[in-house]
Amino acid sequence: MTSISSYSTTTRITGLVSGLDVDGIVESLMEAEEIPLEKLKQKQQLLEWKQDAYREAANLLRAFADQYLNYANSSSNMLSQSAYRQYALSSSDESVVTITAGTEAAAGSHTVSVQNLAAAASYKSAAAVTSPITASAAADFTAAAGGDFIVELDGTQYRVSLAEGTTGPEDLQEAIDEAVGSGKIKVSDTNGDGTGRITLTKAEDSGIGTITLSDAGDSGTLAALGFSGEDSLTNYLDTTATLEEISARLATPISFDAGGEVSLTINEVSFTFSQSTTLAGMLEEINASGAGVTMTYSTDSDSFVITADQTGAGRTLSLSETDSAFLEATGLSVYTAGEDAVVLIDGQKYTRSGNSLTVSGITYTLKAESTETQTVAVTQDTAAVYEKISGFVEAYNTLIDSINSMISQEYDRDYQPLTADQKAEMSDDEIEAWEKKAKTGMLENDSTLAALLRNMRSALYTSVSGVSLHLTEIGITTSSAYEDKGKLIIDEEALKEAIESDPEGVMDLFAQESQSYSGTTTVVNLTAEKRKVRTSEEGLAYRIYDLLQDNISTYTGIDGQKGLLIEKAGLEGDGSEYDNTLTARLEKYGEEVDAMLARLEEKEEYYYEKYSAMETYISQMNTQLETLLSYLE
Repeated sequence: MTSISSYSTTTRITGLVSGLDVDGIVESLMEAEEIPLEKLKQKQQLLEWKQDAYREAANLLRAFADQYLNYANSSSNMLSQSAYRQYALSSSDESVVTITAGTEAAAGSHTVSVQNLAAAASYKSAAAVTSPITASAAADFTAAAGGDFIVELDGTQYRVSLAEGTTGPEDLQEAIDEAVGSGKIKVSDTNGDGTGRITLTKAEDSGIGTITLSDAGDSGTLAALGFSGEDSLTNYLDTTATLEEISARLATPISFDAGGEVSLTINEVSFTFSQSTTLAGMLEEINASGAGVTMTYSTDSDSFVITADQTGAGRTLSLSETDSAFLEATGLSVYTAGEDAVVLIDGQKYTRSGNSLTVSGITYTLKAESTETQTVAVTQDTAAVYEKISGFVEAYNTLIDSINSMISQEYDRDYQPLTADQKAEMSDDEIEAWEKKAKTGMLENDSTLAALLRNMRSALYTSVSGVSLHLTEIGITTSSAYEDKGKLIIDEEALKEAIESDPEGVMDLFAQESQSYSGTTTVVNLTAEKRKVRTSEEGLAYRIYDLLQDNISTYTGIDGQKGLLIEKAGLEGDGSEYDNTLTARLEKYGEEVDAMLARLEEKEEYYYEKYSAMETYISQMNTQLETLLSYLE
């Protein structure tokens, strides 16, 4: 019989002489020898499950801390005073002034009179800078009569149809008015008597912006009106064009310096642009330079504006040019000085360079000047604060319910980890059901988690130094039901009343920081005596934070240790994942398993050697017997 051992790769031929099932006999003998190994593997598996259970508990605590005790989570952080200072804000006219409230704001109403808005200094073009749309030749109205062309006005296209009897500019004006509406585009000619070149401009006070001409198909009407392919058919500049190309479009061409460049100084920052620089490129470079200005060109008004980024009175914008005349060509000569904002708040005058100011925790944003006094109000938003606190309490109850469930589950010793042979005889569903029961109660009566629950209950009901309120006085009590095991119950009416009547007291009860040892990162570096002082001085949310960090902190504290659960079981993704008490024990178990496997291999080899020796003796006896029998014959 051929046998491949469980512990050795040796191939054996057994039972040839004796006829015994040596493999079966050895296998039966080894089953008894393997019992300690299986028990050791079960201990190893149980410890792995226990580590998983500890990590699950740590992750529950971490999730709660991340949600409610973390400044990075501003919407639900209970350590921040802003969680308890929720305000409803109003303004009698939000087009004039709006407000926001910071943590230092107090409920109340205030009068606001906006006398002047802050404005930035600026230089603007004195007038439209682009030459009018002008034909390069006199119009042939006889050829143009009956033709069509397109006028695009502020992005909308209109078809202009010339009557058959068109004879001059007056008829062209009538056709344009009929197409786009009267009082928008003015038609004239360079001679003033109908014999010159056609010019189109915006009508005075028309309110229109851009004008663009184009042919209607291949009618050739524009050519008949004297426009050639070289003429500009727009009343605005193309910002993708170069400065050289733009110069030809300006009513006053740019005078470049001897090197064919424009040299500007804006707020003491120097710029040099060549004729091949595009207008868009020039604007982009100036605006990104750090000169503290924004330069724009508006196609609607056909004008340039340079505006200081900083509002307020004072010297915030200066322009100069050397050996070129870009500023002159673009008409940037109309200077408007910056102005400060002037506002009366509760009768007190405030002058600021910007349109936002903060007074007593309230930030006022000024939007328009007004001769009327406005009223703004800050009122305590009791419902919002209640929702914050009740949400925290609900999550706290869920957390302690989960932890209580872990430590109250009974461990059933009838359900041990399955051996490989046992799994081979079971279905996947049966294995899953068995292991679910086997994993139950891994943290039964765990002292670390039980101590955490006791400490949190004690922390919530120990007075906070300097705070007159107690948790029970704001309508939060502990459930008397045994099965609730420390869950908190909220009396909604009482809590809302406390928030309404003493918002500062409620805030301090939860979020007061220790005056002696403040902050969230310091707790791991405090001695026991300092920690006692910190705990007495801090609010309930900080106390819960500290207790959780005692168990889940991934920072090494003054004692050279991380959180209790982290030291015990480690945390995935952290350096403690493979450096913790349970992992060290699992490694020890692994070493014991390896050593036991080696001993079992030796034991199996011992049995086979014995049976091999027996086969040899039997073979020798058979040989001797055959010899004796041959003599007798």
